[in-house]
Amino acid sequence: MSALAAVGVIGNAEFRALVRRRWFIVTVAVGLVLIVVGTLVAFGDDGLLRSDALRSWTLAVEVIGGLVIGASLGSSAANRDADGGWVGIQVATGVGRSPVMIGRIVGRVIALVAAFSVWIVAAAICSLIIGNGIDGPLVVTGLAGIENMLVVLTVAALCSVAIGPVSAGVTAGIVYIFVQAMVNLSSAAEADVIGTSWTGLVRTLYFIFPRGIISPMVADLQARDVAGLAAPRVEVNGNIVFIQPSSWASVIWTLGWCVLLAFAAAGAIRKRALS
Repeated sequence: MSALAAVGVIGNAEFRALVRRRWFIVTVAVGLVLIVVGTLVAFGDDGLLRSDALRSWTLAVEVIGGLVIGASLGSSAANRDADGGWVGIQVATGVGRSPVMIGRIVGRVIALVAAFSVWIVAAAICSLIIGNGIDGPLVVTGLAGIENMLVVLTVAALCSVAIGPVSAGVTAGIVYIFVQAMVNLSSAAEADVIGTSWTGLVRTLYFIFPRGIISPMVADLQARDVAGLAAPRVEVNGNIVFIQPSSWASVIWTLGWCVLLAFAAAGAIRKRALS
């Protein structure tokens, strides 16, 4: 079996196993319930307020639920299965460690996309129900959320080679906060509301590392301070900072980082002892 075929087989097997896990089903289901609750809340409003209610509830589901799923999937990519012997069995079939790890990550990426797809479709149906049609900006925000959580998943997968699942998940969460903070600080630097001594450092970090992907809808909700806790308005030194939507360059750059992190995990597993 070629390495590419092995990646496909392992990825499919991992995906089918993951979507049957109780925690995964419960997380997706809770997200669906909260989107429905957001729809009921939206019915009590009119016009723009109705749209904002559904959007803010859906955004909260995609951020909080996405973090739970992304960190959990990534942090289990190597650690427990390597100790428990499952990764060793996969390698013993004649496939190298690196293709096995890539396959496991691919399966987890598909599971993440599946979870977001359920939420995106549910939000689109709810938007139709409240009379707003299929909310295109809300769909785009869901796609942006997938990319943000891909960063979380791949960071957690890389960390899972060396540290425990809880530590790997926490580390991935910290990285998510960092990349979002860099977007906010970069916008603050562009608006000249932070000290010039920090501007160079902020722009350098923003240029090098993955970037939080901000959709036009999130930028609008933040500017009007109606996004809720998932995307609060940004204030720096008492000044309101208006975050701009991400460019295609940022989208491509961040996707490139996700691929790099996945291959780094595949390389790191070669040094990991397997049971």
